[in-house]
Amino acid sequence: MNIEEYYKKTFSDGIVPYSYQLAVAKKLLEGKNVILQVPTGAGKTWASIMPFLYARELGLDSFPEKMIYSLPLRTLTNSIYEDVFEVLKKNGYDEGEIKRQTGEYSDDPYFEKNIIFSTIDQTLSNFLCFPLPLSPRQANINAGALIGSYLVFDEFHLLDSELSMATTIGTLKMLGNLCRCCIMTATLSEDFMCSLKSTLDNYEIITLDDFEVDKSRIRSLLPTENKKTVCVLDTTLNAENVIENHKDKTIIICNRVENAQKIYYELIEKKEITDNLKFKNAEIICLHSRFFDSDRKAKENKLKNLFGKNATDTNVILIATQVIEAGMDISCSVMHTEISPISSFLQRVGRNARFADEIGKVFIYSLLEVEEKERIKLEPENKEDKTEIAKLNNKYLPYDKDLCEKTFTELKKYQTLDGNILKKLIEAVLGETEKDLIKNMSSGQAGGFNQEKIKQSWKDCKKNNYRHTIRDIQSVEVILINENQKNEVAKYPFRFQSIGMYKWSLVSWLNKIMKGEGVRNYDIESNTLAWTLEENTFLGEMNFENDEDVKFTLQKLTTLDKIPNRLFVNAYYLGYDEGIGLNWQYESTFDNSSPRSVYKEKKDDFKPLEKDTFYQHNMGLIGAFEQEFLGDKRNKLDFVFKQLADYIDMSELEKDNFIELIKWMIVLHDYGKLNEKWQVPMQKYQALKDTNWELEVLGHTDYDSKDEKDLALAKQAGLNQRPPHAGVGAYAIQEVLDEYYDNAYLKSGISMAIAKHHSPDLSKAEYPTFKISEFNYNVMRKLLAQFELDFDLEKNDTEGRLDGFILDDSDFKQYVIYLFFVRILRLCDQKATDNFKKYFNEN
Repeated sequence: MNIEEYYKKTFSDGIVPYSYQLAVAKKLLEGKNVILQVPTGAGKTWASIMPFLYARELGLDSFPEKMIYSLPLRTLTNSIYEDVFEVLKKNGYDEGEIKRQTGEYSDDPYFEKNIIFSTIDQTLSNFLCFPLPLSPRQANINAGALIGSYLVFDEFHLLDSELSMATTIGTLKMLGNLCRCCIMTATLSEDFMCSLKSTLDNYEIITLDDFEVDKSRIRSLLPTENKKTVCVLDTTLNAENVIENHKDKTIIICNRVENAQKIYYELIEKKEITDNLKFKNAEIICLHSRFFDSDRKAKENKLKNLFGKNATDTNVILIATQVIEAGMDISCSVMHTEISPISSFLQRVGRNARFADEIGKVFIYSLLEVEEKERIKLEPENKEDKTEIAKLNNKYLPYDKDLCEKTFTELKKYQTLDGNILKKLIEAVLGETEKDLIKNMSSGQAGGFNQEKIKQSWKDCKKNNYRHTIRDIQSVEVILINENQKNEVAKYPFRFQSIGMYKWSLVSWLNKIMKGEGVRNYDIESNTLAWTLEENTFLGEMNFENDEDVKFTLQKLTTLDKIPNRLFVNAYYLGYDEGIGLNWQYESTFDNSSPRSVYKEKKDDFKPLEKDTFYQHNMGLIGAFEQEFLGDKRNKLDFVFKQLADYIDMSELEKDNFIELIKWMIVLHDYGKLNEKWQVPMQKYQALKDTNWELEVLGHTDYDSKDEKDLALAKQAGLNQRPPHAGVGAYAIQEVLDEYYDNAYLKSGISMAIAKHHSPDLSKAEYPTFKISEFNYNVMRKLLAQFELDFDLEKNDTEGRLDGFILDDSDFKQYVIYLFFVRILRLCDQKATDNFKKYFNEN
């Protein structure tokens, strides 16, 4: 079947794809990458996904077998995942192969499944070798997941141009032809898209302007006239106007949480005194970022029913912030929004009259009253004037004041958002601003598009690179507790749910309470406002891992000069309820502490080992490679094998060559374990533990690091005196590659993969002195014979450096090759060690 027929088959209503969707599929399937710009609600999600599904349906080896769909926000990721999951489940897809990885949901921490919905933080942290859900010793496992995958970056305009956006572009430049990619947005200017296309290789731009016929067919754009009328007001958002214009479904979007909470309370209070029965009977919901996850999820699910495509007989008012700007498939008849930059604004109005044949109205409010605007134009005469003007300018936060004002001015020119008005607005407001954006990213101090920072991350694998490459964390995790909970908190500080909020907003709250501006009296001498963990157990500013093996004490917060990233605040002075969320102003919500998290047993990276022989272990890895990476049809890596050959300038290499190289890597990865100084302690330990054991060359013993008897036997056998073994395997593979393949990328990448197959940390590129007896080497002969290999490996050598193993080379390709091979080796090693019997075939 062709792609159009596949669309009809996938959707039960026999939907006919739009022309632009077919164009996206055509480009991607021809080997191009795509930059896609279409309005919100026009079907861009499926435009990007369907070519991948279609290629898999036909078994095309010219397209990747894995898709990683990345979004800027968790809420967006969850919403799109749930929508796509339902469709794919109805079409018989294996539910186990469709996962999300957001931090909130950690369904696929190793990025192993075929369809992954991920936040940009998770995706980029994987490629940069500090995967957020994994331990430092596993830092290099996931980077290779992007190599050979189809990468979708949705809502691209929401990325930080200096951090995640620049890093994403840098990542794509480094990967080159090793991935297929679709970058999507509703609100990038033409200049930016053209600059992006010229920066990246093999990309095509597709916009709705090339497909006029679609504009009359896309149901979310109908009717084509007066679908969304706009009313720009020189006043601030107010409850009276909301009540007066409420019909059935009203959405109010505020720029700041405090504004949303204020409007929410005003509307709740006015319900008691209004004569407007429609408003009096309306359900009022508040949604923003300062809710506990359980409450927030419940609200999001409820909103889908109240504002979704199938909602009927609804009477509801939603007060929200940016959290609903993108990804939530909801619609209202009336929207009230504070002015925001054009990219944000267009996302917001995408929730108004979103569905077919709906019409809506959008009220747009200034952030300042007319007299306040005049006030900030005047020159300040004294300190008080400066303070007052600064407060007025701060009302534009978290956005840029000039962009907000420019958007506001341009919107005044229009009464509707019909036709090409959206494009006119984008070009008028962003055309000049985005003109040099790509140029600025390409000339940053960290190398073009953060590529130097990426390479540094590959080298040190530290999570503190996060704030320099992905997101500059300016947030604090806030936990509400009562005085009588201090002992429990000190014992289990990570058992309580937290709410993330902007650090300086929290500092402002605490400062006001300390100054006596809070609801309840506070005395710094006799009262406690907040607690921090004791300094010597503080886990650092970038704490991503909750380690409850460490015992803590709480210290009273006495200064606001340095706020840690996790703060326990006194619920006597701050409040929370499921209606309004975290606050410092509404006393009826005070004295409510954080709920306890559902306890999850911490995964132990060091499980008891199961004895296997050297031969069994290596054959187990071969089995894991064939089952997990090649698959039943032996085609899962076909796309990347083809692309790798060109990437390393060896177009003559074919699939069988790469499979051969991987098997060589596996067979030689533990060659150092045949060293007498490694093998003898292993054999001595196993003989002590099992008196009936007969001498054999071991891969692993039955050692359990948590068993006191095993610890004693290990000490007696000298297990802790074994030399490093990975360097010997790296040395051996270099000797082989020098003889059979003359390629520096393969030599460096594969040997580096072996050297780092237990940990990415390798300060010195060297191997220890080793001596391999004939008894031990016979096992290697057996392995080599299994694959008809005729290597003559070095059996004895004194310690030395690994030639061709370059850690500081400016050529990033060697690192990319290393990341591809080390992922395969480490995952196979992990799986075979956990359960070699699953993968080892005795025959």
